[in-house]
Amino acid sequence: MTMKKTILIITALLAFLSMNGQGVAFVNINPDPASSALAATGVARSADAFAMENNIAAAALSSQRMAASVGYGIWQPRAIDAKMYSAAGFYRPTDRLAVALQFKGMAYPAYSIVSEDGRAVGSFSPRELTAGLGLAYSIADCLAAGVNLRFISSSLAGDSKGSSVAADVAVKYERDAFQAGFSLCNFGSPVRYGNVKYTLPMSARVGAAYSVIGLTLSAEADCFLKGGLAAGVGAEYTFFDTVSLRAGYHYGNSTGALASFASAGLGLNLKGVRLDFAWLAASEALRNTMLFSLGYAF
Repeated sequence: MTMKKTILIITALLAFLSMNGQGVAFVNINPDPASSALAATGVARSADAFAMENNIAAAALSSQRMAASVGYGIWQPRAIDAKMYSAAGFYRPTDRLAVALQFKGMAYPAYSIVSEDGRAVGSFSPRELTAGLGLAYSIADCLAAGVNLRFISSSLAGDSKGSSVAADVAVKYERDAFQAGFSLCNFGSPVRYGNVKYTLPMSARVGAAYSVIGLTLSAEADCFLKGGLAAGVGAEYTFFDTVSLRAGYHYGNSTGALASFASAGLGLNLKGVRLDFAWLAASEALRNTMLFSLGYAF
């Protein structure tokens, strides 16, 4: 496939996949339904299987020895109708150390490849993925730090592919009903699509959460190093440690992957088996986006 045959398609894809000069905005999309239902306020949450996506340091403070989940998402069905697949988990071999793995992939609808004379000569399905390893260590009973290392791959067309290696560092504090988290995300090499170079959407995230009588309130602010701020607030109420109702609102901008949206979700925990669901609304781009996950923890 020549550049002339694909330049218009690639330009359109880059407009969606890249925000404000930053490529692979996909890395900022959280596949965790629990966090997404809380308007993406995950940096201060207690660890679940998607700890690498939220705050890897939280895994070292978890009361659970192991957590693992697989996920599926329908992303922007009214705009691009992409499908997201994920698998994640962590294991604590000692009381202070946690090791985590995560995979996340996005499959975009196939488009036709048209020759210069207007004939259809094939098709191509754009895809993006990340795969990584995370380590966390509990410095004290209430404080932990962690780091993620991730490989990123983006394929927009047969002759337009890019990759990168990125790292996150994170800190988590927990004391009684209060939690706080901080992370620096997506620090890595630029992604090149041919002669075009895009920096990763590097950001600093800070958040807090407070729990009382089954209710947890959370808030988070994300500051992008290229400029721009995103923020969210969420609320979760859990009945008898079994059923969780979640809702939130996220303020976004063109720097990150997420526009402003409202969210709602449901969680079910039965003897360690977890089922989570999130639904995004109040956004023309993200409306009716849905995320699901099934996991187990002990």
